Amino acid sequence: MTLSSDLVRGASAAPVRTKDRGTIFRRETGWGYCLTQQDGSGNMRARAEVGLRGLSFLSLLAMGALWLWPGASFALGLLGIKLGLSIILGIVGLSLGYLAERGFGREVQVDLLRHQLRIVWVNRRAESRLHTVIGFEEIGSVFVRRSPVPSRTTHLDVRFGALGAIETLFEGSETVLRELWYDLNTDLRAEPIAPVMSVTENADATRLRSQRMTRKAASKTLPRSLR
Repeated sequence: MTLSSDLVRGASAAPVRTKDRGTIFRRETGWGYCLTQQDGSGNMRARAEVGLRGLSFLSLLAMGALWLWPGASFALGLLGIKLGLSIILGIVGLSLGYLAERGFGREVQVDLLRHQLRIVWVNRRAESRLHTVIGFEEIGSVFVRRSPVPSRTTHLDVRFGALGAIETLFEGSETVLRELWYDLNTDLRAEPIAPVMSVTENADATRLRSQRMTRKAASKTLPRSLR
């Protein structure tokens, strides 16, 4: 594949900031490769995680203070209100803590061994949390979708499942996304290598194939992602 200036391969490649902050890095692994988008907001995401963790702690602290603060009232008329506030503060605290632990970084993993497309969340400590797993056989198409609003970015989407659910993989420059679209379609349609046959087996297989072609014209249907 001919690399563009915005699509960079390799784990040791230095980040290159573009005007639209749409740099996509490809990191090779033993089972495939990982795709991450560098949008220049890594520090902002890390600060957001720290802030959410602090708000989560304060929410849980306030929930405990409703009951443990010196002089807290346990009058029957206030128990229902305090119980409702405790539930709300507990849910808010746990939700914010989950988001802080999950992180806001996003990574697309193309596993060529398991034939899976995985989307994971990555936090500031580089810990991954699985979000979506899509088998190659579930994928109906991978397509580039332009926004009807000229100022909006282009999307690279995947349609999968029996209901045709759509998941956005990346947003950014159409030139970069089209190059990535080509790579993904090439990898997702990869077929297992046929076992090596002996000369006799190969001749028998050729004869059977010729007979089937005579009875009915055989045609191989390409995956929908390539139509």
